[in-house]
Amino acid sequence: MKEYKIAKGWAIFIWVMAPALIGLFGLMGVMPFFTDEIDLTLVLILIPISIGMVTLMVFGLIDIYKGRFIIKKDKLISIGIFKTKELNFDEIKGYAVTEQYIFVIPEDKQKRKIKISQYLGGYREVLLWISQKFVDLNDVKEAVEEQGILNDQSIGWSRELREEKLLNARKITKLVNLLGIISFAWTLFYPKPYDYAVLSALVIPIFAVLVIKFSSGLIRIDKPNGSAYPSVIYALIFPSMGLMVRSVFDYDIFDYSNVWLKSIAIMISLLFILSIKQKEISFNKKQDFLTIASVAMFLWLYGFGTVIYLNCCLDKSEPEHFTAIILDKRISTGKHTSYYLELTSLGERKDIDEVSVSKGLYYRVEVDNEINIYFRNGKLEIPWFIVTDKKRE
Repeated sequence: MKEYKIAKGWAIFIWVMAPALIGLFGLMGVMPFFTDEIDLTLVLILIPISIGMVTLMVFGLIDIYKGRFIIKKDKLISIGIFKTKELNFDEIKGYAVTEQYIFVIPEDKQKRKIKISQYLGGYREVLLWISQKFVDLNDVKEAVEEQGILNDQSIGWSRELREEKLLNARKITKLVNLLGIISFAWTLFYPKPYDYAVLSALVIPIFAVLVIKFSSGLIRIDKPNGSAYPSVIYALIFPSMGLMVRSVFDYDIFDYSNVWLKSIAIMISLLFILSIKQKEISFNKKQDFLTIASVAMFLWLYGFGTVIYLNCCLDKSEPEHFTAIILDKRISTGKHTSYYLELTSLGERKDIDEVSVSKGLYYRVEVDNEINIYFRNGKLEIPWFIVTDKKRE
């Protein structure tokens, strides 16, 4: 018999962090009752969050103490918070691996599958043992699915033609996904020339959508484990994230009111195009809903970044000039270092009191210096502004 528990590093981390988070979220739950006047809206928001997070942390601690995976001579045993699952070796159909778990699948659908977390101590040893003992159902599924593709006469009149089309589809998706990753790195880390970098992030997701639509169902949005269909998911995700980051850090938007509907409209339009005559998502599995929700989120990021970029880049409106005095400076550090200036009010533009600026501008100016602010209407009627230490003629 061999027994495995969660890896020691993760166990120590959870034992340290969970009590602190329980205290933090517990305090959050009682905070609304320590004000002079109880805000019912705040109570309805904070209490469920507090209860949910405290419960989650408590379950995490119980799982650390109780949870384990056991390999016996003739069976596998998984001990969880509420249930203990057992599968004899002769009851096991095979296994499937995802990014987070190994799933041991029983032959009998009435029995529950065993789930093994990647955070288990000795995870790789367990995976190696299972791979030597049982069938990889992902490989089986992919082989069956590929045969289904090669037998589908709607894809081509001969098997040789269908094989060629599938091979070409895989080559295309590799290229498009690679371009998406390159665009992300270019846009995020070294956006020069700027317009070309951003243009790549604008174009590649649209190209990915068109690739899906003109592939006769061979190219899919996502590629679940065990799927034989190639996917362009990276070409949708990475450029959209890069575009979103650039729009947030490169442009100061004064009022986002006109951003939301426009970005949602772009998201819905692209989702509609993807949904026309497609065979991938039928909404009869939980995975379908997760896929469409994830794609919708990234397409919204794409829409958001696109709207901001086009609004500011194409804006030819006459700028409105203001001056302000720098009251304070601060630097925010983390995964990304940001530089902020606190300014005096700007007449009617009272909403601006702190703005993010470039590193160069931050170190060129000092507290009590005067600084110039130029407001513009925006091509898409989304007002934005530029902060600079130089006065334009």
